[in-house]
Amino acid sequence: MIYIIKLKALKEVLKMDKKNRKILATVSFIRRFISVFFNLFFNIYVLKIVNDFGFVIKVNLISLLFTFISSILINKFMNNKNVKYIYNSSFILLVVCIGLLLLLKENIISFIYLFKFLYALEEEAYWGPHEMILMGANDHKTFSSFVATMTILTNIAMILTPIFSGFIIATFSYTILFIILIIEAIIVMFTATKISSFYIDDRKTNVKEFWNKAKNYKHVKDIYKCMFYRRISTQGAIVDLLPIILFLKLKSELSVGTYNSLLAVLSIISLSLLKIANKKNLNKKFYVPFAILIFITTLLLVFIPNYTTIIIYYVCMNTFATVIETESCSALFESIKTKELKKYNREHKIIYTIYMFVGQVISYGLTYILYTKFYNANILSIIVSILMFFLIISCIYLQKTQDYFVNKGSDINV
Repeated sequence: MIYIIKLKALKEVLKMDKKNRKILATVSFIRRFISVFFNLFFNIYVLKIVNDFGFVIKVNLISLLFTFISSILINKFMNNKNVKYIYNSSFILLVVCIGLLLLLKENIISFIYLFKFLYALEEEAYWGPHEMILMGANDHKTFSSFVATMTILTNIAMILTPIFSGFIIATFSYTILFIILIIEAIIVMFTATKISSFYIDDRKTNVKEFWNKAKNYKHVKDIYKCMFYRRISTQGAIVDLLPIILFLKLKSELSVGTYNSLLAVLSIISLSLLKIANKKNLNKKFYVPFAILIFITTLLLVFIPNYTTIIIYYVCMNTFATVIETESCSALFESIKTKELKKYNREHKIIYTIYMFVGQVISYGLTYILYTKFYNANILSIIVSILMFFLIISCIYLQKTQDYFVNKGSDINV
């Protein structure tokens, strides 16, 4: 009798997890349409209002502090009792943020720091629990399939959203896009409430204990350094610089959206080739050469600043840089899957968040100092070139980490 009851309970859990996977996929897909605006068009929107790139960089620099504090606090205090409320609050905050844009329009500049604080809190309230829910809704057998599904949906959004958003802005206005975005945010908010299980490890966080053990693993320190330098380069101020540089050249949000949609196709092709390389277990010695090629294209931007060199650089960023980003993220999560470290997921996240935060501060700080000192658009290309040099250093550490996995693979995933 007890066996039958347990079997029924197990079936309910499996059914619940399957339901959660579908809801997570739906939420992530719709939310991707919204996040593209903030990643691609928000800084352009602010720049058109204030006509001051230095102001845009300063706002994003201060926003980093908001993101860092939110991330540390949420990851430290999140538990089984509050994770559901933290997760659902992210969607309420998202509706509030878009509502403020719709209500205030250009006057959002007067409340820009409050807005960026709310958006940073929304981002961390979503991504912190998201990873925990993702692991709770999947086992070893279902995880690979689920990730494949998520990748397909993400790629669809990456192709459709930029050109769609650019078309709405160019044909109608930012206000119409805000209305569409807030409708999507409300749909996501109600969809997310249907997630039925929120389980995370309630073990007390002990960062000091983790670090005392992790610092004895060279590959862990290497991947932290890799992420530090990557946040100076491809995941630092570059994230805000590239859309603005392209906008200044093309003069149209529709053109920016169209190019980003087309370049998203290149990213998908690159990831497909990477997947083939992973299946064939090819020796991955291409990280540093890829980074050097990207750096060379940034030199072209400095010495031959024209439309062609911008497109060449964008192509490299959406192929070589995409592969580097994917591989470094994979190595980051794989790095603590050793006998001694595998239980320290939260501590690991706190440590690498600190490394990445410092890297981003250096990236945005350097950009802000150089731009305000020389105060002209041409300096933007030089800044890109300086920042991308650090990608080469990042890839050196990524290669060291990858070599560790190859040579010491028997200790990984134990």
